[in-house]
Amino acid sequence: MSITEQELEHLAVLSKLKLTAEEKEKYLHNMDSIIQFLDQLKTPEEKFEISDEEKLRCFSDGELYDNPKDLLDNSVHKKWDFVAVKTSFTK
Repeated sequence: MSITEQELEHLAVLSKLKLTAEEKEKYLHNMDSIIQFLDQLKTPEEKFEISDEEKLRCFSDGELYDNPKDLLDNSVHKKWDFVAVKTSFTK
């Protein structure tokens, strides 16, 4: 399995990188080496079963706040009742 130049260009766009032809060639070689190494790794034979309750619990270990509105009031960027963040998917 290897990465194509088109896939590398897509990754560069997502990463907001502008690659020269030399860098593309270098990164394609490096990515192929990484992928070949990862292909050599064995997958674990033992599979761990996780209950639905445990899957949900990973999101609830944080602190609970009496008034979540206070968190929003302390945020610099807000839109409606949410914290606003810039997207990284712009060209």
